[in-house]
Amino acid sequence: MKLDKKVPISILGVVVVAIIALSIFFVSHRINNDNITYNKIVSYVSDNYEMLENFSYSEIEKIKSSNDKPEIRKQKEEEILKRHLGENTIVTSVYAYNENILQFYCGGSGFLDAGTYTGFYFSRDDKPYAFEFNNLKLVEISPGVFEGQDGHRIRTEKIRDKWYYYIQYWY
Repeated sequence: MKLDKKVPISILGVVVVAIIALSIFFVSHRINNDNITYNKIVSYVSDNYEMLENFSYSEIEKIKSSNDKPEIRKQKEEEILKRHLGENTIVTSVYAYNENILQFYCGGSGFLDAGTYTGFYFSRDDKPYAFEFNNLKLVEISPGVFEGQDGHRIRTEKIRDKWYYYIQYWY
């Protein structure tokens, strides 16, 4: 019985395409991966919470509302963060979600709406928040640890009074 030559060529083609696809995925994941670990974030907040509590968002707010090009706004924000939080800060961006929440973004991996994002936040009223997933109900799964899932997923954990770690999963 003679094998059809098209079958091995088809299998080889599928294998080559799979190798290329996996290579692109792993290379892009490495390029777009600046996640900071849970332990590093908790340690950073524990060591710097007094300085972080005195962080003034007003300078960054002015930059974010300016007419500068996005890359200029980003550069100015980085300069402010380094000036107030030190050259070795793990914080790459800061957002005020409302009068109660100041979010400190530390890194992520993936692409846009298919990624993982980590950081910490100050909660003036000492409650956990779900940020962009504000309609998401957070459930306490163990003391000080909250999770919510509804198309996206967030896990937030109390570090100390008014300070929480978060990791968001977008998919």
